[in-house]
Amino acid sequence: MADEPTSKSGADLPARNMEINRKNPPQSRQATMTVKLHSNLPDSHPFYAAVGRIASEWSHLEHVLDLTIWELAKVAPKAGACITSQIMGVGPRCKAILTLGAMRGLSPKLRKKYRTIMGESYTVADDRARAIHDPWYGEVSGQAAQFRAMPYSDPRFGIMDISESDLDQTLKKIRKLQLRAREVKTEVQAELGASRGKPA
Repeated sequence: MADEPTSKSGADLPARNMEINRKNPPQSRQATMTVKLHSNLPDSHPFYAAVGRIASEWSHLEHVLDLTIWELAKVAPKAGACITSQIMGVGPRCKAILTLGAMRGLSPKLRKKYRTIMGESYTVADDRARAIHDPWYGEVSGQAAQFRAMPYSDPRFGIMDISESDLDQTLKKIRKLQLRAREVKTEVQAELGASRGKPA
């Protein structure tokens, strides 16, 4: 089946993956074989909860940026949501904030902070996409793994072991961006408030 994982030799392995590593120890004519059998993670596996947290925290990050866009655009939240719900990802949201900020007269220093958030978001977005969109498997031993199909940010092919710390690191990076977006949003509100108080 074309959509099933395959072994490193390229042979189709329906329903589960078998990875074979041959090792030839020095001074030994007999090769040893390591066999790893993979199947879908069980429904109760804790990694599914971790993936859910990653998805949720990323949504919160995008929502903070949406709130900033609505404020800069001076639209009611419901009307603004009709616009921002069509914007995909953190990068395009930051670009909207940057252009709106230029129009509203936000300081270059403050706009630079959104360029930083945007630049740092790309790698984290890739990590988030891998956690959510790559298929999950588990070894008989209980080790969790994912199938990598040569993504741009991580050009590997085949089933790769994934640790709990890998997911925790992704979650921490998302929360760090989210906190920064909240802090800069507060600065945006302060600058907008100060500009409204200036005499015409």
